[in-house]
Amino acid sequence: MSHYLKQLKTQSSRKIILLGLSQAGKTSIRDVVFGGKAPEETADYAATLNYERQVEQVADEPITVMDLGGQEVFLKRFLSSMSSFIFSNVAVLVFICDISTSDNFPASLKAFVEGTNRLEEMSDVQPAVYILLHKTDLMPDLTQRAERMEFLMEMFQTSVVTKNITFLQTSIYDNSIHEAFKRITAEASEIIPEAAEVEKEEDLEAIQRRLRMRPIQQVLHALKFMNRLDDVLLLSTVESDFIISASDTEINEIQQFITILDKSRDLWLIPSSKSELMKIGNIMLFRASVPPHYLILLVSSDEKSMLETRKLLEIEETVRLLTSQLENMLKTPI
Repeated sequence: MSHYLKQLKTQSSRKIILLGLSQAGKTSIRDVVFGGKAPEETADYAATLNYERQVEQVADEPITVMDLGGQEVFLKRFLSSMSSFIFSNVAVLVFICDISTSDNFPASLKAFVEGTNRLEEMSDVQPAVYILLHKTDLMPDLTQRAERMEFLMEMFQTSVVTKNITFLQTSIYDNSIHEAFKRITAEASEIIPEAAEVEKEEDLEAIQRRLRMRPIQQVLHALKFMNRLDDVLLLSTVESDFIISASDTEINEIQQFITILDKSRDLWLIPSSKSELMKIGNIMLFRASVPPHYLILLVSSDEKSMLETRKLLEIEETVRLLTSQLENMLKTPI
């Protein structure tokens, strides 16, 4: 490919845009994930002025990462006079919310709602939308953190028309931010038209199937966050290859786990009208049925918490509320 063709392709490449208030951590995330910097090197960063962009290779295709300044003067410009430039050709919108600064939540919600509105107006494809509940390291109390995240998830989810939002908890001081962007860039490569032009029809079908499964995975994510679990699995009792994980666990790992589970107790994977708790090794499992032939397995390594009556009642209530959503989603073939 000539130098000029490469330039043209770069200019028209899809974008991952990082949106959020000033000091939410956008530039630190960008430099840790894409620049290879240590988190400590980003501690004294000043606020980003206007925007910064860089081109990364995703699935052998160029994708532009845009870090948008979060100061009010710049957000207004991005959402008005510059909106067609900022929000067109977007593969993934990543909104970063600092969970430690509750005073900023109203302004953060306002920026998110306006950003997703512009995205719907300007985008020529259905972009993925991620919200990073960020700086978890600043909230070491796990109960307080879980309550804060539950509040934020409900706040964001109920305020926009877009329901396909993926919530991830992140910090630059552990591996969570790298795991988050591993998922984000993988999804961006599926949405990029050049990357989706595959030779084999079954590859395209696999991509479309994953995109259709996204809303279901959001429900599993909600269950995981609301109950502070290690993972949530949805599996079919009639289709052996139908397994969805809230944590993007490798399928072969899940299948090994299911095999162990199936051998450990006869008939435990057959749908039942009652929920049930059991222990395998150091893992606690809570099982609930989703009509007509699906099971939800809630996985936790916190045995003490799972055995508390109050905790089990909370889990049963959230499962009851969210399985009705799953039932409706599962009526459409995947």
